[in-house]
Amino acid sequence: MKLVKNINSDRRMLMKIAVIIKAGLEHLQTYTSYKNKVTYHPENLFLSTEDKSALEYALQLIEVKGGLIDAYSFEQGEVADRILHEAMALGANTATKIVTGDLKDPMQQNYLVKKLIQYLKNEGKKYDLIITGYSSFSQFAAIIADKLKMNYYDQLTNIDVNFNYEMKLEKGILKGQCELPMVITNLSSINTPRLANFSAVKKAINSKITEVSFKKLNKQKVSQIKVETEKSEKMIFNLDNDPDATSKLITLLERNGIMR
Repeated sequence: MKLVKNINSDRRMLMKIAVIIKAGLEHLQTYTSYKNKVTYHPENLFLSTEDKSALEYALQLIEVKGGLIDAYSFEQGEVADRILHEAMALGANTATKIVTGDLKDPMQQNYLVKKLIQYLKNEGKKYDLIITGYSSFSQFAAIIADKLKMNYYDQLTNIDVNFNYEMKLEKGILKGQCELPMVITNLSSINTPRLANFSAVKKAINSKITEVSFKKLNKQKVSQIKVETEKSEKMIFNLDNDPDATSKLITLLERNGIMR
C-alpha cells in the first residue's frame, strides 16, 4: 500500500512582513554634556523598545505561519546602520535604509510615504503586514494604511499570532481580531523581545544594507508668525493721594481679564 503525504496538512500561510524601525532615544548616554558642550553618541543608540516588540511579533508570526521580514529605517548615517544590523541580528531577513528626508518632520511625512509606496510597488513588494512601534510624534503609519487601502490598528497593547488584539482606551479595553492586509502600531507591552545570540550578531554585522534615495522634497514656503508687542500706558495708583485708588485698580484688573 502506497502512502501519499497530504500536502495541504503541512501548508502554512507564508507572510510578507515589513517592519519600519527607528532608534530609541531613552538611553541615558545618548547625549552627554560638559559645561556648555553637548556631545552626541550614536554608538549608544539602539532599536526603540516599541520597535523591538514590533520585530518580535513579526518573528513570532513567521515561526508559526512562515514568511519573510523586511526591515526599513528612515534614520540617517551610522544610526540607521546600527539599528538595521540589530534588526537582522534578531531575525529580519533584509534591511533597507531610506537616505532621503526626515520622517519626524510633519512637512515631509506625506512626501516620504508617497515615495516609499512608489518604491515598494516598483520592487513588486506587497505586504500582508506593515508594523512599527508607536511614536507620538509621527503619523506615517496611518498615512501608509490610507494610501495602500490597508486596515489600520493603532497603539495595540496586546496581539497574538491569530491576530486577536487588545487596545487600552481611557475607560476600558477594546478587543477584537485584526484583518489582513494591515498596518499596526504597537506599544512595548505586546511581548518581551528575545536577545540576539553572538553568531547572529556577527553574521548581521557583515550583512548587506540596501540604500534607497528619493528625490529631495522641494523647499516649502513656511508661513511666518510675527509678534508685535504693545506698550501699554503705565498707571500709578497712589493710596496716599487718591482714596479711590484700590477700586480703580480692581476695575482695571477685571477689564483686562486678570481678576474676576
